[in-house]
Amino acid sequence: MPLTPTSIKGTCGIMIEGTSGEITLLAPVTAIATNTGITAPSGSTGMKLHIIINAWLTSGSFTINGTGSPGNTETVTVAAPTTQQTQSQTGYSFEYVSTNNYTAITNVTTTGGVTGATLTVKGIQAAKYNIPVEVFKSTRKQPQHSPNEFSGSQARDKRLIAQFVETSIDNLDSNFYGDLSLYWIYLMLGSPPSWSTLPASPLSIVASATIVASQTIANQPTAPGMKLICVFSTYASSAAITITGTQYGLTVNETITPTGNGTYYSANVYSAITTIGGSTNATTVVITGVFGWKGTVTSEATKQTAAIEHFDGSASWIHPFSFASNGSFAVNTKGEALLSLSGFAQDKLAIGDRTTTPLQTSRVTSLGIPLGDIPLAGWQTQVYIDNINGTAGTTVFTDPEQELKIMINTPDDRHWTFNNTQAFTRAYSQKYECTVSATYDIIDLLQNEQFRQNLKQYLVVKMVGEYIGTTGGTAYYKGWQWTLPVRYDGVYGQEAQTSVGNVFAKPQLRTEYDAGIAGSYSVAIITRQPPNYTS
Repeated sequence: MPLTPTSIKGTCGIMIEGTSGEITLLAPVTAIATNTGITAPSGSTGMKLHIIINAWLTSGSFTINGTGSPGNTETVTVAAPTTQQTQSQTGYSFEYVSTNNYTAITNVTTTGGVTGATLTVKGIQAAKYNIPVEVFKSTRKQPQHSPNEFSGSQARDKRLIAQFVETSIDNLDSNFYGDLSLYWIYLMLGSPPSWSTLPASPLSIVASATIVASQTIANQPTAPGMKLICVFSTYASSAAITITGTQYGLTVNETITPTGNGTYYSANVYSAITTIGGSTNATTVVITGVFGWKGTVTSEATKQTAAIEHFDGSASWIHPFSFASNGSFAVNTKGEALLSLSGFAQDKLAIGDRTTTPLQTSRVTSLGIPLGDIPLAGWQTQVYIDNINGTAGTTVFTDPEQELKIMINTPDDRHWTFNNTQAFTRAYSQKYECTVSATYDIIDLLQNEQFRQNLKQYLVVKMVGEYIGTTGGTAYYKGWQWTLPVRYDGVYGQEAQTSVGNVFAKPQLRTEYDAGIAGSYSVAIITRQPPNYTS
């Protein structure tokens, strides 16, 4: 009998939330045979439905009917409550998170004891991206309270009652990728206010025309390849175009099917295009090409929340209203570039039937294995140090060695409001702070003098990833460039040891708000990921 892979087949999917947390689609009602009037799910990926049944007495079932993926319907059997359940402090409940992601709900039908029970429907945004993580750990905590009372009994605990729920995201750690690591930007730092294309004026590929079997290709993509931007207007039903071309030397094709007027992006990066066309249709399309996008985020941005799905090899989980409270970006000259973050979530909910055994099948959103991006090694880093009155990123700084680590602390303030639920319902950001730890190979006193005089400098840390194109005489590489206005934070730490051949220091630095970058840190992002990450 073959060995069964379990945790090694785990996955982690993410979607930046349009609205933070679970959304009530149907407030508690007495269930009838066919329940309608359910608010439509939101988001481009649809929603997993969180069905809550209260106050049922005998067995029954419910069926979700709608438009979903991978299926349009699912039926769930609800067993009769046990005697212990009916005596629960919380008003016993049956909960189920759908395996399908629904973009529309026709109705929820009920049978048996579920008819007449209390029915609530909530929605959680489904994952859009499969992110390659090395460690994901979450913990759902439910503190117990036991009154310490005079009761005539010697036992300390005679009634244990559940209090609030606190779910932590303990670890979400990954290698650094130029495209796939954008989740860290949105959760840890916030949304860039805008994205600009590279080049600034996209290359014309197909001029404005209605869809025909063979569109006229005005220009071929520039090397090494381009993403295509397809803008549809005068939409007519059944519109679609198929693009055939070359990506990294391989023949590829894809079909883009608009659902209305709007902007769509190719999944492939084309170095050459063979054909573009579709069935004759009145929809007008304009196609341009770019090799990337550039955005900048500072300490003044607002960090985002996400819904995170995780298959751990046995169970599948979804975490609504997830956000980061601290994280780090670290590079090591002999290792890799690493990202980490931790924070909190509104809850940790199991997806699908909770009675299945054995359970070793994923129920999270099915997303392709992320093979289109490459992680970066630590040596792919350039470091600069400049006077605060100069231009950041001008003077190469070769003293840092081994590891350089940027740490972001973005504490939160969560609130549990009175709405008959154990989970928090609101959260607010507090002051952000950024610190840097480094190791220097010392050959002079230049930085020690900066420490002595408490002078502010621009520290720039630039990741140099995959080359994606040149415009205006500037070559662009996937990666991030940190601009950090820093002062040494109390200790410089220069020392020598008989067991070490060099003089070294392990200084700590702290960033300070700087009008030149309008923040206490700034991160410029070069990526091939289109600016539809959050939609």
